[in-house]
Amino acid sequence: MARTKPSEQRRSDLLDAAESLVLAHGVDALKIDDVVVGAGVAKGTFYLHFASKDELLAALRDRYVERFVARQRQASEAESGTARVHAWLRAGITEYLSDTRLHDVLFRHNSHASRPGEQPRPNLAIDALRNLLQETATLPDPGATAIVLYHAMHGTADHILHAPDDQRRLLDEVTRICRALLEP
Repeated sequence: MARTKPSEQRRSDLLDAAESLVLAHGVDALKIDDVVVGAGVAKGTFYLHFASKDELLAALRDRYVERFVARQRQASEAESGTARVHAWLRAGITEYLSDTRLHDVLFRHNSHASRPGEQPRPNLAIDALRNLLQETATLPDPGATAIVLYHAMHGTADHILHAPDDQRRLLDEVTRICRALLEP
């Protein structure tokens, strides 16, 4: 009797193969034929899970963000009050720095940007931060604050990549800014 993998495992195998290929060759060189060979599945299996290369790339981005946010949540759950937000931001910086190559390959490619007239895709990381802010602080606009803090986190991580000696100082400053915004 032949044993087949569950559908979710096949999907995961396709995503793993695609991730390896984009890391090795970039998004533009990604070919569906190479993905199915890497995953050890038939081409029809690919189309059971993804309608196109763009849909596959969107799923890779979603998986990256889901892992990113899960690690931030885990870090923030060990704290209480506004320290949860500090931990969330620091974990985001640490996570970004640990996997910048994959992040850059997936997110610096233009195919994920909204086109004129399209609704932008939700940003799970910003949404999770907004929810955390709503739980931990009284703010006039938690959504706007989440956007500002998210981009401060991202910009801090980008700067640390180019000036690693600034890491301690910048992490302290992110905490100070967060405290100033959230603590009365």
